[in-house]
Amino acid sequence: MWRTDPDYEATRRRMVWNERIPNRFPDVIVSVTSDADVVDAVKLARSRGLRIAVRAGGHSWIGTSLRDGGMLIDLSRLNGVTVDVAARTAVAQPAIKNTELVAALAQHELAFPAGHCPTVAIGGYLLAGGQGWNQGGWGIACSNVLAIDLVNADGELITADAQHNSDLLWAARGGGPGFPGVILRYHLRLYPAPKVIMQCLYVYPLELIEGIVPWLAELVPSLPSSVEQLLLLALPPPRVARQLGGRPQRYLTLWPLAYGDSAAETAAALAALDTCPVLDQALVRQVNTPVSFDDLFAIEAAVFPEGHRYDVGIIWSDADPTPVLSGLRDRLAQAPSLKSEILVAVTPPPTIDPSAPEMAYSMAAPLYVGCYSVWDNAAEDEANERWHRETLKSLEPITRGHYMGETDLLASPTRAAESLAPGVWERLQTIRRRYDPQGLFYGHIGQA
Repeated sequence: MWRTDPDYEATRRRMVWNERIPNRFPDVIVSVTSDADVVDAVKLARSRGLRIAVRAGGHSWIGTSLRDGGMLIDLSRLNGVTVDVAARTAVAQPAIKNTELVAALAQHELAFPAGHCPTVAIGGYLLAGGQGWNQGGWGIACSNVLAIDLVNADGELITADAQHNSDLLWAARGGGPGFPGVILRYHLRLYPAPKVIMQCLYVYPLELIEGIVPWLAELVPSLPSSVEQLLLLALPPPRVARQLGGRPQRYLTLWPLAYGDSAAETAAALAALDTCPVLDQALVRQVNTPVSFDDLFAIEAAVFPEGHRYDVGIIWSDADPTPVLSGLRDRLAQAPSLKSEILVAVTPPPTIDPSAPEMAYSMAAPLYVGCYSVWDNAAEDEANERWHRETLKSLEPITRGHYMGETDLLASPTRAAESLAPGVWERLQTIRRRYDPQGLFYGHIGQA
């Protein structure tokens, strides 16, 4: 679909999940349904001198795939998956959504560390690294990518695995959206599905941060790897809000999960989370509730609702989490929108697992802080964007790096490099030059 087509603008707007749609306009948008379509699109772009961007269908808060000029290849109809039960592997197309992948695998009692948000497609999620369900047990999602099938800059269909084009596989494991090709299929390692998932939910007044966070930071290193936990400084989900009287205000929510083979195992894994020193002041305390992945996806959909305007930034830090969260509580009090929220994961001191496959994903720290500015109307853009910028700026002194999948690459020409360990960005650029010497594929947007 070329820019002169009467349906172009409606199609362009559908390419972005965020209601803050960038004013960038590809020359042509190509919707593909097969490998052959992708090969033809790449060859057409080469013949017309058009650079290529690719969209699978995730959040992509800044609309990375929308570029001024060039070709946008829309993969959204490539959303199938096949499962080899005996080998515990799957071959998934890039536009299959997290909830669809989880459902397909569940039919065979298998699982994968799919992303938390149900409507996100796996293509961009895996390229960014992939912070997923049961990451402590199954690893970062991209470490479970065994191979990829792709169309390269010459319009050839090739495979990258440990023996062939291995540097492309390395780049696909967390190198971000500047990949020099169109990935058609991900070959994934799978795991036995947990027989039981349990959650707890604790809701506290924000004033109790100083009584909760030091305890949690001390506790986390001793928790089993099957436990994941999240802190939210946010409005509660509607069901919880009703329990709290329906008044629109933010609370501190602690949301731990455990995965296991029995109720006794998961309950034991979660037991320490019920020892908070201010537990008697919890406004909501729900312990050891059995849940399904469908339940978890529904919660995530409520935390990050569609149809809103978002500005998002995630940082990694080594700082003491207590003063960080205290400061963010004060910043939130000044947010123009009551829907804006802070998401924090306090994790054990991270190491990139040396036994994991070699991968571009390489940035981690004990404190994971996400600032999600959420609002409704374009008239409120300036105020909310200013608050978001100032909040992230207040975190700069403690920022070790960023998460490639949820950072504004346009905020700094070095932001992508700051989302990777030293030297990784340079290796990525070497690989891009080797496989795409003419620069047919767009690189990471806004980067030097």
